[in-house]
Amino acid sequence: MRLLRADALAELGPEQTPSVLGHDGVVLIREASVDEVGDLLRRWTEPVDHPHQAVDGLTVITPRHRSEGAKSEAGFTRSALRPHTDRSLQATPPSVLAALMVSPVGSGGATTLVDSARVLTRLRRHFGDAAVAALRLVPADGSVERPVVETAAGLTRLRYRDDQVAGPYGSADLVARLRRLIVEETVTVELAAGEGYLVHNHRYLHGRTAFTGDRRLMRFLARVRSDHPYAWLDRGFSNANS
Repeated sequence: MRLLRADALAELGPEQTPSVLGHDGVVLIREASVDEVGDLLRRWTEPVDHPHQAVDGLTVITPRHRSEGAKSEAGFTRSALRPHTDRSLQATPPSVLAALMVSPVGSGGATTLVDSARVLTRLRRHFGDAAVAALRLVPADGSVERPVVETAAGLTRLRYRDDQVAGPYGSADLVARLRRLIVEETVTVELAAGEGYLVHNHRYLHGRTAFTGDRRLMRFLARVRSDHPYAWLDRGFSNANS
């Protein structure tokens, strides 16, 4: 397994992964197996359960439903997924997400990544901290609203999705600008078999383009162990590194 910085130029040792994730928010994975990614995460994280997992923290993302009307299970269709935070409506979303492509498709299915630190910097510059802090993520079913942005003790945590399940609510101009900035900051990555990424789920949004055929991707959800030096990643990303 090879681990690379986001520019794909500098190779990393496994022991560097938490620090690079803390600084950059993303690590690229190359020439890896599912077991190797799992072993890497077990060194410094603990799994976070998901309703559709195969084993603790590990979910097989493959088409199971039709694209129409899947709503909360849209990830298991061939439809595009807008950039989002995994488990965004939970009280405490997992802080670490890893994805590994097992079987790519010939058409579509590219990964999309967005550094929300860049989005928030641009958004705050125009609207100010108070307006951004007032943004809420509102579920369509009327359940508990969550703050889109939480900042405390120099750490920021963003939670975001914009689909049939939930979406951002605030001033119309601010929400429109937020959506536009997410589009502008989106980076597209094509993943071959054995390739993937590791992201700080409180900082990086991820999604995909629509695809045809059968695509199989393994997703790991985790949080940093409380006794680890980088346990602060569970509370957000450092404003100094954004």
